[in-house]
Amino acid sequence: MSNAQGADFSFWQDNNSTPQPVNFEKARAGGLSHAMIKTSQALYADPDYIINWANAKRWLYRSPYHFLVWDKSPLQQAQVYWSLLANDPPELPLWVDFEWWSTIPANAFDILQKFLEKLKLLAPGRPLGIYTAKSFWDQYGTRDSYWKQYLLWLCDINGPVEVPKPWDTWNWHQYTFKGDGLLYGAESKDLDLDRYNGTLEQMQARFNLAPLPDVTVIPSNTGRVQIDGLRLRQGPSTTERVLGSLNTGVDVEILERVTDANGIWLRVTSEGWVAAERYGHVYVATGGQ
Repeated sequence: MSNAQGADFSFWQDNNSTPQPVNFEKARAGGLSHAMIKTSQALYADPDYIINWANAKRWLYRSPYHFLVWDKSPLQQAQVYWSLLANDPPELPLWVDFEWWSTIPANAFDILQKFLEKLKLLAPGRPLGIYTAKSFWDQYGTRDSYWKQYLLWLCDINGPVEVPKPWDTWNWHQYTFKGDGLLYGAESKDLDLDRYNGTLEQMQARFNLAPLPDVTVIPSNTGRVQIDGLRLRQGPSTTERVLGSLNTGVDVEILERVTDANGIWLRVTSEGWVAAERYGHVYVATGGQ
């Protein structure tokens, strides 16, 4: 079974000194079907929430999350969270991050419960879930069956995956913090990747999702040139000798990949290299895993 693939996006994935935001079309072409988008924390919106939420809508199913803090009213936090979503609701569940932040109070689970009960009133009938790790939940959550009414987005990057009680299984699994961000349209090199506990078709059926728009999915070992006159060089550097050039739409086989401080170089012939991405500008679209 091939699990439906997703990734987390927040202001950390975008370099605000550059004009371009996250490229969600590239995320889709790389093999993602959904985006877990940070909406809010405490009583404020994520700085990139508005643009990420709008831009992801065309290409991916969206699942928002709120980062819960202990020093603000959970009722107010829920209100802020839903106020950002009410006019353009998500296609997938609403999540709350229950994890390490500052000094964790003994009644952390009580704050979480108040937040979720308020959210149920604000967004009746919508699926809600909790993001957490087993080590955190075992210490600060409870084994009460009350929590099974909520979906579980489990952070576990080490494996084998262990599910905290009272849940019997996970619904989403965050399995790495080291996804190739540039590959999926982000400017950060590391990206948190997630998988749904089922196929894309099963996820679509469960949440009554309309089909995603068509997009050309590029195989992982190939790339597609995005500009005319892309220079083919003898090595992975702008100082290397130019051997020729490639034009828009040409597909190349990726023989080797080198990442430096400014982006990505690809070896596409026995001696030839091209700049795939430099300073946030994409010259070769590459496929997913």
